[in-house]
Amino acid sequence: MNKPNPFIDQEDYFEGYRESIAKLKNKPEAIEFDRLCYAVFENRNGRELMQELEERYLLPALAARGSKTYADDLMFFEGFKDAFRHLKICIHSHKQRIAMELQQDDR
Repeated sequence: MNKPNPFIDQEDYFEGYRESIAKLKNKPEAIEFDRLCYAVFENRNGRELMQELEERYLLPALAARGSKTYADDLMFFEGFKDAFRHLKICIHSHKQRIAMELQQDDR
């Protein structure tokens, strides 16, 4: 019987992704949230809304330098921005899930 040769065997690039999918099967609420974010933001109006959110809240500095509460404001606004970043991550995650399912269907 042939032993695997790590120098010439092809690496399975999807192994980590399959492991992530297996872990998520125990968390259907995470998958459902990703799906909802995708459904809301992956259409013309949703993309326009996300663009506005990025321009208004993600890109500019929201804490005013020199204010007495600057350090606290930075922490608050980073948390605020993180919520929008999380939405973008969920959208991207669902897109990847769809692409992976399509790839598996093609096999």
